[in-house]
Amino acid sequence: MTIKPDYFSLDSLLQKRLFRIPEYQRAYSWQEKQRNDLFEDIRRLKQYGSERHHFMATMVCLQTSNKEEIGADEFNIFNIVDGQQRLTTLIIILKALTKKLINGNAKDKKEGEKLNELLVKGDQRLILLQTNHDSSFMFRSYLIEGIIP
Repeated sequence: MTIKPDYFSLDSLLQKRLFRIPEYQRAYSWQEKQRNDLFEDIRRLKQYGSERHHFMATMVCLQTSNKEEIGADEFNIFNIVDGQQRLTTLIIILKALTKKLINGNAKDKKEGEKLNELLVKGDQRLILLQTNHDSSFMFRSYLIEGIIP
């Protein structure tokens, strides 16, 4: 096995990749404090504009030999070994942003639709599949329908 570290922006990380959380991983467990800390980091970045970057810590993923075709696009499949709490929270935040943008003006709506396409593919496949624990149904419902059952 070859281990190769890469550095990605969040946008480039979410392009042409589907993430899977293996069953051996713990369930999503971040509490309000961890979620708020991450959100505050993101909010502070907005204050400084595009000249600032934020180190989101590491994510360890294993690329599988599998690929999935969705429409005309081919996606690499990655199993998340470390960083699933952070990635799950980021995707939840992105979905909330998507919902806000889609209810905005025409320009915002278009941006919201593009962002939503990163999270939920045309055939309802999710960028992040929670294969473990009971939270997977709730997560899937939130990403696809925008509601928490």
